[in-house]
Amino acid sequence: MANYRRRRWRESMAVRLDLNGLLAATVGADGVAPEDLATLEPALGRVRAELAARRATGGLEFADLPYHRDDVRRVIEVATAAREEFDTLVVLGIGGSALGASAICAALPGQTSGLHIVIADAIDPEAFGTLLEQLDLRRTLFNVVSKSGETAETMAQFLIVRDRLLRELGAVDYKRHLLVTSDAQQGALRQIVNDEGFRALPIPAAVGGRFSVLTTVGLFPAAAAGVDVEELLAGAASMDERSKAAATPLADPPLALGGLLWQLATSRQKTIVVLMAYCERLAATADWFCQLWAESLGKAVDLDGRTVEWGQTPVGALGTSDQHSQLQLYLEGPRDKAVVFLRLEDHGTNIDVPATYQDLASVGYLGGHSLGELLNAEQRATELALAKRGRPSATLTLPALNAFTLGQLFYLCQMATVAVGALAGIDPFGQPGVEEGKRLAWGLMGRPGFEASRAEVEAWLARKDARFVI
Repeated sequence: MANYRRRRWRESMAVRLDLNGLLAATVGADGVAPEDLATLEPALGRVRAELAARRATGGLEFADLPYHRDDVRRVIEVATAAREEFDTLVVLGIGGSALGASAICAALPGQTSGLHIVIADAIDPEAFGTLLEQLDLRRTLFNVVSKSGETAETMAQFLIVRDRLLRELGAVDYKRHLLVTSDAQQGALRQIVNDEGFRALPIPAAVGGRFSVLTTVGLFPAAAAGVDVEELLAGAASMDERSKAAATPLADPPLALGGLLWQLATSRQKTIVVLMAYCERLAATADWFCQLWAESLGKAVDLDGRTVEWGQTPVGALGTSDQHSQLQLYLEGPRDKAVVFLRLEDHGTNIDVPATYQDLASVGYLGGHSLGELLNAEQRATELALAKRGRPSATLTLPALNAFTLGQLFYLCQMATVAVGALAGIDPFGQPGVEEGKRLAWGLMGRPGFEASRAEVEAWLARKDARFVI
């Protein structure tokens, strides 16, 4: 029986959220005060009811992904076949079509039965050209990921790869080296799949890219790498069940984290949230979180007839390296930051420090400890140093880093994001600013129907003053 099916093991692997460092009782005037909590709790209660109602009518499809068992069985089936045919999987995608897969595969490496995963999420010609030169195309599968099927960067990569496969492998064999993940019904990529007969996996129509980590977008590369994706979904479901069972909104981890960060942003001007991971394997998860938070919550909001810009700028940081390079700023710089620590109780692989130079007190004390102990001590020390200077922080503790705890973390961050959106009165799922950038780029590249966008860019360039191009 899989561990995640055992209740006692699931309880031992519960991700814990410590909010003490965000409270005024701990950090003083810059923290959340008792009167703030008294106002916040009923507001979170309304959000909780609102989200439950939306979910009941299908308005939060991403929240039910942990229970889509048929989808995950199909993913496992396709990934198992891929592991038998290929050595390497290259994911062609960008933004939400890449960050989730990157977060999973970075956090859970070392699966000996899995494929080598490469996330090709940039179109720098030198980097992409070097990658293609290094690959054995006969042993490589390319996963083309774009929900809309018209993501310029991904489609350009696809066209280049398709051409090379066609020339090197021939008009019949090249098709088995391409797997498309896209909308099931519409879009240019879906049309190409229908015309050419590539293998394909569907992306749920109502799930946007930055909420897609638990769809085929993230699950297929993870399963191809050998990750137990059923355990990953079980972890997400476990966090969902904890949320539903919470006696009060402030006992619900996603609502509590989102609510207190919202309170700090609106009443204490904490306009930057730093996710500091004390585990290198979680650095890519911090990158994933930054896109989730920034694109979901960086919006213009209409308040009483006024349009205001709202959002917390997310920053990913890695302790202890960024602790040494950035902590001075967090401790004594502008008081505009709230820090969320990610820490592991058990680092799994560990290395003991030899008991050497015992007569040298400034070095010898390290002997008999491990690198994991030192890392955790650094995190606790940083947490206290921030509190002593009145700088708020929260701590998310994973008992260990495995698929179950990672699934909990993904789900907690996604639901916290949606909760903040509800508190702010904004739609966390749209991204009008990003769409405008796409439209202008399409025009500049000559896409039919976007001539006005091209003219807009050219007019902007013509207005530049040559004196200030130096």
